[in-house]
Amino acid sequence: MTPVKDANKVERLKRGSNPPYIGLAEAFSLARGIYEQGGGTASYDVFSRLTGNSSSSSSFVKKVGALKAYGLAIEQSDILILTENGMAIAAPTSEISAASAKKAALLNISVFAKIYERHKGKLLPADEFLKNIIEQDSGIPKELSGTWVSAFKGASQSAGLLHTRPDGKTQIMESQLLAPAEMPSEPEANSPKTTFSPSSNGNSRVASVVPTTVSPLSASGNVTRFELSDGRVAEFNIPFGISAKDAKRLKSYLEGLKLIIDAATTEADDLFQT
Repeated sequence: MTPVKDANKVERLKRGSNPPYIGLAEAFSLARGIYEQGGGTASYDVFSRLTGNSSSSSSFVKKVGALKAYGLAIEQSDILILTENGMAIAAPTSEISAASAKKAALLNISVFAKIYERHKGKLLPADEFLKNIIEQDSGIPKELSGTWVSAFKGASQSAGLLHTRPDGKTQIMESQLLAPAEMPSEPEANSPKTTFSPSSNGNSRVASVVPTTVSPLSASGNVTRFELSDGRVAEFNIPFGISAKDAKRLKSYLEGLKLIIDAATTEADDLFQT
């Protein structure tokens, strides 16, 4: 008599079929714990206390594996050591290095990397289409593709690369803006804010950057004017001799302007396709 397969009649899934055991946010938290407890290294005993799992349990082993898969830690004997990226997240020396390390952790998972490369700077497809893409591009079994969709959205959100536009659509960013937890609790003086107002036809909203305080334009700087098709003008004015701190702030503001322009471009594309 031919032996019967296991009760679920499911063949063993190939390695990598499942997403990492823990999400990227929890992995970042564990990396910070390793740094706080041991300056970047942790014995199994220390890591066991951080995770709340016995070092002999499957959950412990899977969490170690997830940190390694994200490229945040390596394993030597019974010790976990944070990688360069792990240290950049646990003890960042700059906002840029932390953002770069978070993005690298996301892209260290091949399925995530394929989704990101295919959709960076674009709108993320609806879940039903994204599942098909994951199945076809990465060979993920159909019964697991939905889990990968959720895992990717959570990971890209934790990496600061998932943006929900004012129209409710989700966009994958090519570079990280300040994550909500990293934004200052109160706006700094002279920092711009984005407002949305109805357009003349009432069918869409127009985004604009409005400074909290208005200062006269200075002639002693770089002034660039762009004439728009409707007769209005877009203008950038950057005074000469700005400080390095102000230069960094301006760069982050320009990222926000780029987001607005990208959203307008995508909206126009959507109109042409309908």
